[in-house]
Amino acid sequence: MGVAGSHFIKRIRRFNVIERTERVITKDKPTPAPLHKADADRLKYLLENDPQLKEELKNKNSILGKNLQSVYVTSKGDLPDVYPQSKVKLPQNRTQDLNSPFTFEEPEHVPPGRYTLTQITECIADHYKDKKMYSSQVLADRVKIDKKLMDNILKYYRVFDMYIPEKMLEKKTSSKFFISNAIDKIRYNLEMDKYKEERKQIGKD
Repeated sequence: MGVAGSHFIKRIRRFNVIERTERVITKDKPTPAPLHKADADRLKYLLENDPQLKEELKNKNSILGKNLQSVYVTSKGDLPDVYPQSKVKLPQNRTQDLNSPFTFEEPEHVPPGRYTLTQITECIADHYKDKKMYSSQVLADRVKIDKKLMDNILKYYRVFDMYIPEKMLEKKTSSKFFISNAIDKIRYNLEMDKYKEERKQIGKD
């Protein structure tokens, strides 16, 4: 139909809209909505078999009209507080202080047989630093869990370790000054010594 067709239909719907509206408003009794076919058939059947019902529908019942006029609703008492204000004060400091290095809060009291992520991470790290000193039995007693469970944890889990190849540690400098070359060499030796010492501690070398 396009834009022109929709514009033309809107014009037809709005044609003489004010007069048509006034004609509907000025009616004494509005036109009732049409009944469903089943309802219309049932009403027709009732009117044919009960002529007294037709007279009752035409005439108003004065008793019911008086009863309807006497119906009223009164409200007594104060307006109830539907939304009572809470007596608990809201926290002024809304910063979240975490008791663990991870991004979630850990419980303060841990029952026997359970452990937190921080506890088990420390146990794994201590075991790989010194396996004789921090044996599975010692760590199991620390966390209060079964030794067999601790053996499985130490066997299948490890703390992340950053492996740095030696080629990446070699620092190529092209400085013209002897002092800067000497400082870079000292720094490189210190980094290599620290790296080798850490590898010895975790048992890689």
